Amino acid sequence: MHSQPYPALYAPKDGYVFVVTYGRSGSTLTQKLLNAIPGYQIRGENGNALYHLARAAVVTSKWDNFVWRREDLHKAKSEQKSFIRDIIGTSSDPWYGAELVDPDAVSKSLANNFVAQILRPDETVRVSGFKEIRWHEDRAFFPNFLDYIKNTFPNSKFLFQTRMGEDVARSAWWKNRKHEDVMTMISNAEKMYADFSAENPDISFTVKYERYAEGPSYVQEIFDFLGEKVDEDVIAQILGSKLKHS
Repeated sequence: MHSQPYPALYAPKDGYVFVVTYGRSGSTLTQKLLNAIPGYQIRGENGNALYHLARAAVVTSKWDNFVWRREDLHKAKSEQKSFIRDIIGTSSDPWYGAELVDPDAVSKSLANNFVAQILRPDETVRVSGFKEIRWHEDRAFFPNFLDYIKNTFPNSKFLFQTRMGEDVARSAWWKNRKHEDVMTMISNAEKMYADFSAENPDISFTVKYERYAEGPSYVQEIFDFLGEKVDEDVIAQILGSKLKHS
């Protein structure tokens, strides 16, 4: 029997939760609430580090020059594409070696290192993950980014957090930006969240910051989606604590 080749990635036995949002949405409160669930360890922001790894993984999976060579490597020469037929697997090929790249192994090994070196979950953690406010910065890549996570991190779930645009625009650094630009950012981000959620309803939940005012009953809706329960007194205490960060 072979040992698990990606031990860090598969160590959190119940999977991962990713909080997808933009700045000043109240996501740190969500992070704190999630970490009140026994066995959960949801880290804070990491500067969108996973985005860069996902880009590398998607390139090896979808870029034509990788795909063509993988497809033709073991075909009879007569069936190979004419433009690579005489060079595939040789040093005459500008993409020499691309035919040997296993995109699944690339994806999982990058994810494994991300978990081991950046998330660094404790041994008792059964659900890992993180919250990030920069997911929307590459709109064209966003669907590929979340698909990479969905297909690579076991049992992934996504919490898409939103907040009333006017409140975001007045908060912290956003108030120094052009109001129109902030509202456009929010609109674009929430459209991306909605599109992914519509295609992946079983693993997606939209957290509406304003509904936290309803108290523990709303938080339990989020936890129901995750299949978790937390003592209402614990939830109420967290909701009643004012977060101190700018």
